[in-house]
Amino acid sequence: MREISYSQNGEYQIPDISLEETRGTIGKYGMMRKEYLRNHKVARFNILTLQNRLDSHLMEIDSQARQRVDDLMNELLEKDPAPDKMADGMAWTRHMNQIKAQAEELVIQEIIYS
Repeated sequence: MREISYSQNGEYQIPDISLEETRGTIGKYGMMRKEYLRNHKVARFNILTLQNRLDSHLMEIDSQARQRVDDLMNELLEKDPAPDKMADGMAWTRHMNQIKAQAEELVIQEIIYS
């Protein structure tokens, strides 16, 4: 466990905590995970924040979730191929949106809310 140093500020001792700048961006799934942790897993959220690991955790979750959505979409498309895009563009769009919604629903339960 890492030692925390403190600075005196009047009558109070304030922990010397500095946050690292993020090396990347946190996407949709990372932000969903952040809100889930903030509202339902407060202790875990606070620990990750105090240990300065929240951003890296969120970027990792976002990356895993994006990859899993892509993999699930490919699996679902193999089982239920999309209609010809040139013949019926609206049916293709509808089908692809449905596939993505199914994949995202699974990923949200498997990765975001775990």
